[in-house]
Amino acid sequence: MGSLPQISVDDIKGVVAYQPTTVRTDIVIDRNTRNAVDLDEAARAADVLVRDGASAIVLNGTFGELASLSLDEIMDFTRAVVESVKDRVPVFAGATTLNTRETIERARKFREMGAHGLNLGRGMLSAMDDVAVVEWYKDITEEFPDMAVMLYDDAQAFKRPITTPVYRELAKMPQIVACKYRTVLVISNMIGNGTYNADFEAVGGRIKLLTQETDWPIVNRMFGVDACWSSYINCAPGFVMAVRDAVLAGELDRAQAMIDESPWPGDKFSTAGGPDSWHMNKIMALKTRIHHAGYIKAGPPLPPYHVAPAERGDTARELAMLDREMQKKYPHRTALEAVA
Repeated sequence: MGSLPQISVDDIKGVVAYQPTTVRTDIVIDRNTRNAVDLDEAARAADVLVRDGASAIVLNGTFGELASLSLDEIMDFTRAVVESVKDRVPVFAGATTLNTRETIERARKFREMGAHGLNLGRGMLSAMDDVAVVEWYKDITEEFPDMAVMLYDDAQAFKRPITTPVYRELAKMPQIVACKYRTVLVISNMIGNGTYNADFEAVGGRIKLLTQETDWPIVNRMFGVDACWSSYINCAPGFVMAVRDAVLAGELDRAQAMIDESPWPGDKFSTAGGPDSWHMNKIMALKTRIHHAGYIKAGPPLPPYHVAPAERGDTARELAMLDREMQKKYPHRTALEAVA
């Protein structure tokens, strides 16, 4: 194997899609279910995401249900996506586990099946300090020098955010090319308190810090970042691509106006009580919304994340109907091809 990954930071452009794990709808999913993943739909979803404009696909984050899949399921799912994509765009396989050894074992299997990189958080049973976080990524990148890494900086899942000094150290590892940066930036926090801007300076262009599309016009205007991550692409791909086109054309006011008028994420989608309340039941809410938007058959969430208040599901289905309207307003490429 080579000493550097095939994918570099310059290869991460446009919209990086976070694909949900597609769960079967032809059976009842319960605590004893095996082989719960709809592999045909996984392959179809990956194909249409690429054809509709995704520039990379990332697997097995939160609503990708990393925490609730069996080992066989995650391997079969990843293989179905890799084989469907056929090297058209990079695929980052979800390798995060609770420990270094198992993560390395999974990563080795992903490399053998043809994944280009790893979607990599860190151990989450207890918080890791800065030294431990750096060592975690060092161990894995040294083991797989030819695989690119997409950092997964979810402060809730991993108990704390990646700090600016850690970003500075991670930028020395050429395998780390991009990061799913923390959701929903607040301008005063981003600038006044030195979060995104400090992290951006620390990585020195060696890691592309991706926000979701709702924050993309801001970071493109201020920092020139030419890529974002998106889960909403699974609900309204044509809209997300229209935002992409506006941002990359420098029409940032138009992009922001589109975002301001969209139903994503929607005030009702976030429960009262702030971020902590949002994170409860978010897997069910996200998968329900994606499934009922009709573009990808995400299927139900897997245990134990299938239990949630009924109103979360009701709200997700209500917003999915608005997402369907966005699909009509901003038709995606594969829909137009089907009509033609």
